[in-house]
Amino acid sequence: MNKVPKCLPNNIFAWCSDCFFLRYGLAGSAYLLIAIGLFSCGDEQHKTTENKNVLRDTIKGEFLFSEKKDSLIQNGEYVKYYKNGVIEMRGIMKGGKREGTWKSYYEDGSPWSETEYTDGKKNGKTTSWFGKEKKRYEGFYSNDAESDNWTFWDESGKIVSTKNY
Repeated sequence: MNKVPKCLPNNIFAWCSDCFFLRYGLAGSAYLLIAIGLFSCGDEQHKTTENKNVLRDTIKGEFLFSEKKDSLIQNGEYVKYYKNGVIEMRGIMKGGKREGTWKSYYEDGSPWSETEYTDGKKNGKTTSWFGKEKKRYEGFYSNDAESDNWTFWDESGKIVSTKNY
């Protein structure tokens, strides 16, 4: 009759390794320990997935992204953060598509862009800044295409061009 080692109630791993040693010998036990070491030391890392247009970091993002859809969240607010904790982008998802005003920010927190969306498509005013409130361009979208008048500035604030779509 097999005797259960006294260590069973307190240390099941030691009992199992003792039994393994008795059955498979020293070499078998060494292979077991190597296998346990290899599989138990996995490197857990946050992943960054890439959409064709935007790199999306899931470390501090409130919602994860996939390559097939913009967001796994179907309805609600999406907020993405830089690694330093500053908001990088925020907006509302409705039915799995962008809706309303979406805002992006530079890593220092200053505005980078603001664009209006309807049913996942750019519709309405869009503005982009160089940072520190200096406009880069301003224009309008209609059904994801540039429309109406667009104005472009240089970093000093001087209008460099206008275009009517």
